[in-house]
Amino acid sequence: MDKRTQILNAAESILAQHGFYAFSMHHLAETAGVAAGTIYRYFENKEALMDALQAFIRKEAANDVFTGWEDSFTVKQKYDLMWNNVFNAVLANPKRLIVIEMLHCVPNINQAKITLLDDIAFKRLIDFYQQGVTTARFLDWQLLALMAVSFDTSINLAKRIIRNELTFDQHELDQVREASWAIIQNPNFNQQD
Repeated sequence: MDKRTQILNAAESILAQHGFYAFSMHHLAETAGVAAGTIYRYFENKEALMDALQAFIRKEAANDVFTGWEDSFTVKQKYDLMWNNVFNAVLANPKRLIVIEMLHCVPNINQAKITLLDDIAFKRLIDFYQQGVTTARFLDWQLLALMAVSFDTSINLAKRIIRNELTFDQHELDQVREASWAIIQNPNFNQQD
C-alpha cells in the first residue's frame, strides 16, 4: 500500500471512530504511521485531504458495486449483482457509511465534487439507469430517484441487520431485491430480459 492510500485509510478510520471535529493531522500521522510532514507532501491542507478522501471512498465504493460485473450479463443480472454487492459492502464495512454521511457535512468541502451524476467512478451505474430509461424498461424518473428506490433498500436493510433490528435469510433478501427491481420497471415495457 502506498503512503497516500495509507493516509487515506487512516483518515477514514479516524473519522469513523472519532468524527470530524476530533480529527487532527497529528492523530492522523500517528494512526497512519507516518511523519506529519509526509501528510503535507500528499495533501496541501485538511480540506484537500477531505476532498481526496471523498474521491477515494467513492472509487472504492464503485469498485464494490461493480465486483463481478460482466458486460454480457442481462439487465436483470447486472441489477441483482449491484444490489447484492451494495448490501454486502455495507455489511462488510458499516463504518464507511458513517464517513460518507459525515463528508457530506464537512465545512469547506466542495459539494460540487460529490455529485454522483458527474462522477466517473460511477459512470457504468449512471449508464445502466440511463439506458433503462432510454429504452423505456425503467420508469422515466430522475436517475437519482431510480437509484434511491433501488439501492436505498439494500443499504437500509443492511444497516438494520447490523443494528440487530432484523434478521433475514437469503430468500427474504431475494424478495426485497425483487421488489426494488419491480418498482423501477416501466409497466408498459414488453420485452423479456
